[in-house]
Amino acid sequence: MRKICSSQTNCETGIAIRTYKGFCLALLFATIVGCGLRTSTVQLTPAARVELDAIFTTLQVRYDLTGSLKITQMVVTIEEDEQREELRESLWYKKSEKGGELLHIQAKGAYDAPRGVAIANQDENQFILSLLNERRTYSGPLSDGALREIFGIDLRVSDVLSAIFANPFLDGRRNDFTSVERAGAKFTITRPGVKSGHVETVTLFVREGEPRVTEWHIHDKNKVLQQRSAFSDYREVSGILRPHRVEIERPLEKTRVAVNIAKVELNVEINDSKFNAAPFLSEDFEIIPLSELAE
Repeated sequence: MRKICSSQTNCETGIAIRTYKGFCLALLFATIVGCGLRTSTVQLTPAARVELDAIFTTLQVRYDLTGSLKITQMVVTIEEDEQREELRESLWYKKSEKGGELLHIQAKGAYDAPRGVAIANQDENQFILSLLNERRTYSGPLSDGALREIFGIDLRVSDVLSAIFANPFLDGRRNDFTSVERAGAKFTITRPGVKSGHVETVTLFVREGEPRVTEWHIHDKNKVLQQRSAFSDYREVSGILRPHRVEIERPLEKTRVAVNIAKVELNVEINDSKFNAAPFLSEDFEIIPLSELAE
């Protein structure tokens, strides 16, 4: 694998890579890649099935009604081993006219100057990570493998939506449940994980017809916790309920990320130029193919 930096703790590149690893953990729901395990599914009563379908429909509608999302004030706290870093971040998300998903993330430094930029453009099948202080850009096709090489952890591109919209069911896995429990307004849903032998547990509460996903745990076949994700501080934005705090913990990697959102806007105009990677692929930058990270 290409050595990004000789001193991970002291050089700007090492800090930036660690920053984006933690930030993407908070936004990309780094679930384990693999084939789903088929297990016997629980048989739901007609009434329970209606309740669950209503929950899934509401979560889906929140996604359908969100054409764009803009977060200009967000604090990301990253704890990795014994290192702790707090950063200010911004995010722009948009559904393109071609049907793809567009994402732009910035880590900001002093005086709100961009410190690093990540752009994922589904329409052009392109992903870049640009370290502005070093004038260096990593570029390549938008793929699970590319993200895995950069951040050193299994990341699925398809999980971007699940993270942004606090909806573990956007991937369509809404039927293969091994158990569904209800205690008042609380629902606990267990289903096979994406990787063989893994198990996911999703906890949500329904209040006044509005479901709130609060916890998402992933355990391996030995019942060891791989990842804990938590959503809280739900508030309405333009009539759509959204969490304003997200926490991601991966115990085996000793990584914990907390995202606190102060200002978010929905369905605002975002120019397509925000997702244009060309400025970061100019002759002013050293361009490194993502494939080189695996060498």
